[in-house]
Amino acid sequence: MRKKLIYLFVAAPLLFLAGCSGSGDDTDTNVEEQSMYGGVFRMPINSYFAPIRVAEVQKLETAQVYEQVYEGLVKYNAKTLEVEPSLASEWQVSPDGLTYTFTLRDEVYFHDNACFEGGKGRKMTAQDVIYSFQTIYTPAPENRAYYTFKNTIAGGDDFYNGKVTEISGIKADGNKIAFQLTEPSTIFLKKMAAVFAVIVPKESVEATEFVPVGTGPFIYDKNNSTAEIVRLFKNPRYHGMDAQGNKLPYLDSVVFKYYEHSEDPMELFWSGTMSYIPDVPVTRISEVLEERISDFESKPPKYILISEPQLSTTYLEFNMTNKALKNKKVRKAINHAINRQKLVEKIMKNQAYEIGKFGMTPPLPKVFKDYDFEGIEDVSYQYNPELAKKLMAEAGYPDGRGFPTLTFQFRLGNDHYLVASEIQNQLRSVLNINVEIEAIEFNDLIENQGHGRADIFRTTWFGDYPSPETWLLNAYGKIVPSDRKLPSYVNSARFQNASFDKFFEEGIHAATVEDSYKAFAAAEKVLMEEAPFIVLWYGEDMMLVQSSVRDLETNGMRYLDLRNVYFKEPTAEEYTEKKQQ
Repeated sequence: MRKKLIYLFVAAPLLFLAGCSGSGDDTDTNVEEQSMYGGVFRMPINSYFAPIRVAEVQKLETAQVYEQVYEGLVKYNAKTLEVEPSLASEWQVSPDGLTYTFTLRDEVYFHDNACFEGGKGRKMTAQDVIYSFQTIYTPAPENRAYYTFKNTIAGGDDFYNGKVTEISGIKADGNKIAFQLTEPSTIFLKKMAAVFAVIVPKESVEATEFVPVGTGPFIYDKNNSTAEIVRLFKNPRYHGMDAQGNKLPYLDSVVFKYYEHSEDPMELFWSGTMSYIPDVPVTRISEVLEERISDFESKPPKYILISEPQLSTTYLEFNMTNKALKNKKVRKAINHAINRQKLVEKIMKNQAYEIGKFGMTPPLPKVFKDYDFEGIEDVSYQYNPELAKKLMAEAGYPDGRGFPTLTFQFRLGNDHYLVASEIQNQLRSVLNINVEIEAIEFNDLIENQGHGRADIFRTTWFGDYPSPETWLLNAYGKIVPSDRKLPSYVNSARFQNASFDKFFEEGIHAATVEDSYKAFAAAEKVLMEEAPFIVLWYGEDMMLVQSSVRDLETNGMRYLDLRNVYFKEPTAEEYTEKKQQ
């Protein structure tokens, strides 16, 4: 479980407090150096963007856009991932752990938008909180949010099932809003910090043409945004302030852009146009670590390189409706036939934290203390071509004879193609089976996955919150639609196993973290035995940041908070002072 990538620099250089270049409106601020305000933060995204309702969010990049536009009652600290106040200034928990009472901030307004009377954003109230959670508990095939809060808030499931017209467990009293849980939860606040729990206005959600409207530091620029480029601009009425009482955000605007060729943003980064690269393409790693190393090691550096373990798991999932793949020995054979070490070292250029041998939950002991990663490793899959051949023969396909061709879909991108091609070659070499590989645009891939339009899909799953639950939810059988014609967006493998579900539910309902980890680990061991997935590796992406970008905090969940980010060119003196400290 050791880390494989070196640290040239850590995030510390991003934390210097000082002014930055740029211009901006300095009204109502106490900033001595107004140059902190202004500037455009630019970063790439991996697919076309389409405004969707919050409950439908499936892609990490959509969540990152919405984290700038919307706010929940609480939020993550982008550096520590601890939960801290947001639209709620404080909260109290009852002695029995069943009731959470939040105190709402005053004078918080939704963004100006045509969905409101006169186009002027109105004040956010406790009724908006109630409505937002009603949308979570509203049945729809695209509703992912429900599965995060299923069996969580009293009366929520009855509302979802149409038995009641109000959620009994949510009560408003002036500026206070209370949530009554069905049972004590060790992760309720973490779920409340997830993108699904942001507060949305009814006017926007129910508008004929949906536009993201929240209370966050940036406003979605509908008129200047397209499927390829998402533009956000500063919210002039944002309620947030920095520690010195200065108005946030500092930036004038934020731009997310999709590039068909994943290497294009790298050229823009080297030219200074792109502010941040969240993952360096594997084909450019040698350029970063060798050809341009002096740009990272100079004092001050021109660029900052960050490499840290991610709360992400990259895996392949089998379509469990495929007749051949229903045979467990076939799934096990394919698991043993893939050389994960070669994938990581030769194809990914070691851009991973570890190969996939610890189950679905990323093996980060500091995050998941005392989780039974070693026990899961004991029943996971290692590269064993002889055993793979034996299992395939026992399944009725000796030397691959009679085995049908499998279709394997993955996201567009050179890196993804290289991995898929290597897996295709390995399966042909070891098992003598044919796999047809196809690169699909990300949005289309999600639809294909939900409807089971291929036999194998590649997925990278970032945790919605730091708990094994968020990874294991992808195998929970009770969320698979009974009607095969309906999409299954979360458990898209359509894996169903009573033993797994039993342990998974025990983990959800456990009274302590220790007990939940014990149950979740037991569920993972069932998952390894049944093999609906092929865990490939756990993420540790190489990120690049312009050295002029300040207070951009990075974290394993890729939670993005740009309200405190600003620009300032680094100086040699800063690095001299830091070295002396």
